Amino acid sequence: MRIPFAAAAVLFALVLKPAAAEDARPSQLACDATKIGARDLAECLRAGADHADAQLAAAVEAAIKSIESRQGLLSSQKARWRRSLNDAQAQWVSWRDSECQDVAPFEAGMTAKGGDPRLSCIIDYDAARIASLKARYP
Repeated sequence: MRIPFAAAAVLFALVLKPAAAEDARPSQLACDATKIGARDLAECLRAGADHADAQLAAAVEAAIKSIESRQGLLSSQKARWRRSLNDAQAQWVSWRDSECQDVAPFEAGMTAKGGDPRLSCIIDYDAARIASLKARYP
Protein backbone atom coordinates (compact mmCIF):
# COMPACT_ATOMS: atom_id res chain seq x y z
CA MET A 1 0.00 0.00 0.00
CA ARG A 2 1.42 3.36 -1.03
CA ILE A 3 0.99 6.53 1.00
CA PRO A 4 -1.22 8.93 -0.96
CA PHE A 5 0.45 12.27 -1.76
CA ALA A 6 -2.00 14.27 0.40
CA ALA A 7 -1.42 11.96 3.35
CA ALA A 8 2.33 12.24 2.86
CA ALA A 9 2.07 16.05 2.83
CA VAL A 10 0.20 15.95 6.12
CA LEU A 11 2.82 13.62 7.56
CA PHE A 12 5.63 15.92 6.48
CA ALA A 13 3.88 18.92 8.03
CA LEU A 14 4.02 17.05 11.32
CA VAL A 15 7.81 16.94 11.13
CA LEU A 16 8.03 20.60 12.13
CA LYS A 17 5.41 20.49 14.89
CA PRO A 18 6.49 20.17 18.53
CA ALA A 19 6.56 16.70 20.02
CA ALA A 20 3.24 15.30 21.16
CA ALA A 21 2.38 14.74 24.79
CA GLU A 22 3.89 11.27 24.64
CA ASP A 23 7.18 12.85 23.50
CA ALA A 24 7.15 11.37 20.02
CA ARG A 25 10.08 12.44 17.86
CA PRO A 26 9.39 14.32 14.60
CA SER A 27 10.31 11.23 12.59
CA GLN A 28 7.78 9.17 14.55
CA LEU A 29 5.07 11.75 14.00
CA ALA A 30 5.79 11.83 10.27
CA CYS A 31 6.22 8.10 9.74
CA ASP A 32 4.46 6.00 12.36
CA ALA A 33 5.86 2.46 12.19
CA THR A 34 2.80 1.14 14.01
CA LYS A 35 0.46 2.36 11.27
CA ILE A 36 2.30 1.61 8.03
CA GLY A 37 4.19 -1.36 6.66
CA ALA A 38 7.94 -1.69 6.27
CA ARG A 39 8.08 -0.69 2.59
CA ASP A 40 5.85 2.35 3.14
CA LEU A 41 7.84 3.24 6.24
CA ALA A 42 11.09 3.16 4.25
CA GLU A 43 9.58 5.40 1.55
CA CYS A 44 8.10 7.74 4.14
CA LEU A 45 11.41 8.13 5.99
CA ARG A 46 13.35 8.67 2.76
CA ALA A 47 10.90 11.33 1.59
CA GLY A 48 10.77 12.81 5.11
CA ALA A 49 14.57 13.15 5.27
CA ASP A 50 14.61 14.83 1.85
CA HIS A 51 11.83 17.17 2.94
CA ALA A 52 13.59 17.95 6.23
CA ASP A 53 16.81 18.78 4.36
CA ALA A 54 14.91 21.11 2.02
CA GLN A 55 13.23 22.81 4.99
CA LEU A 56 16.62 23.17 6.69
CA ALA A 57 18.10 24.82 3.60
CA ALA A 58 15.13 27.21 3.52
CA ALA A 59 15.63 28.04 7.22
CA VAL A 60 19.30 28.83 6.60
CA GLU A 61 18.34 31.04 3.65
CA ALA A 62 15.79 32.85 5.82
CA ALA A 63 18.45 33.36 8.50
CA ILE A 64 20.81 34.87 5.92
CA LYS A 65 18.04 37.20 4.72
CA SER A 66 17.44 38.16 8.34
CA ILE A 67 21.10 39.10 8.67
CA GLU A 68 20.86 41.21 5.52
CA SER A 69 17.86 43.10 6.86
CA ARG A 70 19.54 44.03 10.17
CA GLN A 71 19.93 47.75 10.66
CA GLY A 72 22.97 49.38 12.20
CA LEU A 73 25.57 46.99 10.84
CA LEU A 74 28.24 47.67 8.24
CA SER A 75 28.11 45.57 5.10
CA SER A 76 31.46 44.02 6.10
CA GLN A 77 29.94 42.98 9.45
CA LYS A 78 26.96 41.40 7.70
CA ALA A 79 29.29 39.58 5.29
CA ARG A 80 31.35 38.20 8.17
CA TRP A 81 28.19 37.13 10.02
CA ARG A 82 26.88 35.36 6.89
CA ARG A 83 30.20 33.57 6.41
CA SER A 84 30.26 32.55 10.05
CA LEU A 85 26.70 31.22 9.87
CA ASN A 86 27.47 29.30 6.68
CA ASP A 87 30.62 27.83 8.26
CA ALA A 88 28.71 26.87 11.41
CA GLN A 89 25.97 25.29 9.30
CA ALA A 90 28.48 23.25 7.31
CA GLN A 91 30.04 22.02 10.55
CA TRP A 92 26.61 21.22 11.98
CA VAL A 93 25.65 19.20 8.88
CA SER A 94 28.94 17.31 9.06
CA TRP A 95 28.29 16.53 12.74
CA ARG A 96 24.69 15.49 12.01
CA ASP A 97 25.77 13.22 9.19
CA SER A 98 28.39 11.54 11.37
CA GLU A 99 25.97 11.20 14.27
CA CYS A 100 23.21 9.78 12.07
CA GLN A 101 25.43 7.52 9.97
CA ASP A 102 27.67 6.14 12.68
CA VAL A 103 25.92 6.46 16.04
CA ALA A 104 22.16 6.23 15.40
CA PRO A 105 22.19 2.68 14.01
CA PHE A 106 23.84 1.38 17.21
CA GLU A 107 21.41 3.28 19.42
CA ALA A 108 18.44 1.85 17.52
CA GLY A 109 19.63 -1.71 17.78
CA MET A 110 19.57 -4.19 14.99
CA THR A 111 15.81 -4.37 14.47
CA ALA A 112 14.09 -2.73 11.54
CA LYS A 113 10.81 -2.18 13.37
CA GLY A 114 11.24 1.60 13.45
CA GLY A 115 12.63 1.88 9.95
CA ASP A 116 16.05 3.19 8.98
CA PRO A 117 17.48 4.88 12.08
CA ARG A 118 19.78 7.02 9.93
CA LEU A 119 16.84 8.65 8.16
CA SER A 120 14.90 9.08 11.39
CA CYS A 121 17.95 10.74 12.90
CA ILE A 122 18.21 13.21 10.01
CA ILE A 123 14.53 14.12 10.32
CA ASP A 124 14.80 14.60 14.08
CA TYR A 125 18.01 16.64 14.07
CA ASP A 126 16.88 18.78 11.13
CA ALA A 127 13.64 19.61 12.94
CA ALA A 128 15.60 20.72 16.01
CA ARG A 129 18.03 22.80 13.94
CA ILE A 130 15.18 24.44 12.03
CA ALA A 131 13.47 25.37 15.30
CA SER A 132 16.73 26.80 16.61
CA LEU A 133 17.36 28.89 13.49
CA LYS A 134 13.79 30.20 13.44
CA ALA A 135 14.04 31.21 17.10
CA ARG A 136 17.37 32.98 16.58
CA TYR A 137 16.52 34.60 13.24
CA PRO A 138 12.84 35.59 13.36
